[in-house]
Amino acid sequence: MAGEFMLRPDITFLNHGSFGAVPRVVFDAQTEWRRRLEAEPIELLAPSRRGTELLAASKEPVGKLLGMASDDFGLVTNATEGINSVLRSLPLGKRPTARNELLTTTHVYGAVRKAMQYVAERDGWTYREVDVPLPVTSSAQIAERVIGALSDRTRLLVIDHITSPTAMIFPVEQIAAECARRGIEILVDGAHAPGMLELNVPKVGATYYAGNLHKWCCAPKGCGFLWVNRDHRQHVHPLTISHHLGEGFTPEFGWQGTRDVSAWLTLPAALQYMESLGWEGVRRHNHELAVWAHRMLLDRLKVRPISPIDGSLLGSMAAALLPGGLHAMDERQACDFQQRLYHEFKIEIPIMRWQDRCYTRVACQVYNQAAQYEKAADTIARLANAA
Repeated sequence: MAGEFMLRPDITFLNHGSFGAVPRVVFDAQTEWRRRLEAEPIELLAPSRRGTELLAASKEPVGKLLGMASDDFGLVTNATEGINSVLRSLPLGKRPTARNELLTTTHVYGAVRKAMQYVAERDGWTYREVDVPLPVTSSAQIAERVIGALSDRTRLLVIDHITSPTAMIFPVEQIAAECARRGIEILVDGAHAPGMLELNVPKVGATYYAGNLHKWCCAPKGCGFLWVNRDHRQHVHPLTISHHLGEGFTPEFGWQGTRDVSAWLTLPAALQYMESLGWEGVRRHNHELAVWAHRMLLDRLKVRPISPIDGSLLGSMAAALLPGGLHAMDERQACDFQQRLYHEFKIEIPIMRWQDRCYTRVACQVYNQAAQYEKAADTIARLANAA
């Protein structure tokens, strides 16, 4: 499978989780769309011509894969943009209420944390994080911590479907059901879920769901979506307000000005490629590789697990504490260490700093092989022993 992707063969690439990687056939499909857009820019871009029709055709297979009606979601650059669209649309300051708290967990993605803090400070709301400490032993433990933190003041809960720094699946369906019972809106950050998990977005039960398609669906960079429950869609707008303001959710997200939509138009080709491999087989392969890599890392780095070793909280990624003194690196040192692994040892693997401790996170995709993870583990262990 590695030969079907465009990654450098001399690099041990274990970081599909950050920006994904496209197969060559998907790259070629986007190149063709860019050529067509340059040949007929008005005809293919303008909403009054074929622009609306072409985007609708691209959304159709996305909706089919994830159980979404086409009018229930809009295309965005990434999950972070979708989350910002919700946060920046909430009528926080305009609707005084006893519910004035924005709540998330300590596992929140850094960019989402910044967006929530910005909105809370702008409108005088409260921002709070509930700690979900490590190690995590079960979904029940996560649900108990999060649900126990909900209060009468909580207006919106933002929660990860799969956490970025710690690579764990959170029980979002159970948490969403409790939020609905209490009248609390819930925004799920599903950056990693589409393609990694078998997912029906509406059945999650969230108010809002933002996801990426350029990660585990192997679409071109800049492909994400925002799904909104129909009862809340009227107040959600894209970050760029343009000509179609007030005309409805689909027209507003369908046109936000001049932009290169070739990535979005390539979505059918990307999903067709992944479907040709067999979604069930891809997910099973990646999960089993992640469970094996997790155990191997723990053994070779001689560290304790932060999640169950049976893989019950893992999808296609796993995280492990760095050994020895490496786990105490500061932000600058962690960045330098990741760069050293890349430039000196040709290993692309993220070093994640979470609550003042450093972890490594491995991602597993169809082009990866077991020996790559062993190389990374042995290199990190050797560097830790030499430190």
